[in-house]
Amino acid sequence: MESETTISLASIHDAPAIATLNLIFNEATDPAEAIAARMSDPAGVETVVLAKVADKAVGFALVRVTPSVLYSTPHAELTELYVMEKFRQRGIASGLIAFAEQIAVQKGARSILVQTGDDNAPALALYKKLGYEEYDLTLKKTLF
Repeated sequence: MESETTISLASIHDAPAIATLNLIFNEATDPAEAIAARMSDPAGVETVVLAKVADKAVGFALVRVTPSVLYSTPHAELTELYVMEKFRQRGIASGLIAFAEQIAVQKGARSILVQTGDDNAPALALYKKLGYEEYDLTLKKTLF
């Protein structure tokens, strides 16, 4: 019997699991304490959504909703999305995205942006399946 997936807001108590997932996903070595500190910052730039199977963290999404000086509605962006490989193809990523979109709507956003590599075929297929469309071009400059 397959365990049920739960998707919810992460708390600072989830920071060790998030740090482990982020190490796998981004090879980032920030300690759980640093992640917990940023999660507890009242400025709360990003909201962390966590997927668990049998109480084990298997994926996460981060959504950023920021106000704009020039526009009446805030800007929303899905900044991170990751599901452990052995838990893929179960609808977990779609569930994380849907939860992140609900957060964006609750905070007043009317649309949400996401970036992914133009060679990341699985991610592109998922986003397009969920109604995302190519929108713009992103440029990057390293500052240090």
